[in-house]
Amino acid sequence: MTQLYAVRMDVALPPDMDPAARADLLAREKAYSQDWQRSGHWPHIWRCVGQYANLSIFAVDSNEQLHEILWGLPLFPYMSITVTPLSAHPSDIAQDPAQ
Repeated sequence: MTQLYAVRMDVALPPDMDPAARADLLAREKAYSQDWQRSGHWPHIWRCVGQYANLSIFAVDSNEQLHEILWGLPLFPYMSITVTPLSAHPSDIAQDPAQ
């Protein structure tokens, strides 16, 4: 059974990070996240306007799978992450077959 999570990721890279190392890190992060997006396990990602942060929705098989995905992020050591489990809301018209 697929479990949904809202995950906020705030990034704080060191200001003195070597530009080449930063570029490599960001390229690896982009490739890694896009692979998970293509798999269907990371169906949504939004930028938080004015911040180095994103809000993403994950559709995973287990807590362990989400943990594995997040720990595998190349930017993980520079992130503060907040995970919120989600469930369907009874007022959501998309969940109501009568709508």
